[in-house]
Amino acid sequence: MYNHEGDSMTKPTKDLGNEHGAILVFLIIARALAKQLDEGNDVNKKDLEAIVDFVRTFADKCHHAKEEDQVFPQLIKKSKEYAGLVNELLGEHIAGRDFIRGIADSLPQYSAGNPHAIHVSRCLTGYADLLQKHIRTEAERLFPAMEKEFASPEAEKLWEEFKKIEHDVIGEVKHEAYHEWLKEMRAKYA
Repeated sequence: MYNHEGDSMTKPTKDLGNEHGAILVFLIIARALAKQLDEGNDVNKKDLEAIVDFVRTFADKCHHAKEEDQVFPQLIKKSKEYAGLVNELLGEHIAGRDFIRGIADSLPQYSAGNPHAIHVSRCLTGYADLLQKHIRTEAERLFPAMEKEFASPEAEKLWEEFKKIEHDVIGEVKHEAYHEWLKEMRAKYA
């Protein structure tokens, strides 16, 4: 995978890489929860609701918004050669939203061992599989493109836009609360 910690990396690339780290921790939790559900174990419904909230807010409205609203349009503006990569990543964002919607749709009828529990499990597993590949693609192809195309002044402007998105969507307190929640969920389930 692309080295997120390199000193030469721009702030926007490092930021997205750090968020990938949090999402990868989430994927460990998602797989563990799917296993629990497959085994017929009761998983706290509030924890499942919190998963939907985390993905919709942290991963989608914050992380994916940085990519969809800022990075992707700017890359396409730089060169049409990135259109295939951007379309692939956007398609995966849409597919990820479908998995999370599937979880949310099944929660009202969820109880341990019922068909909705199995549906939630399949959605968690599908999401984890998709995002594992997605993050690898971004690390191997998107991040190098960002580093190539965004010179220092552009990277700084992009960084300012990232900070604005993060502030407007979740704020610093909620951002830190999500990291704490990940630690708690990992200790509880993974």
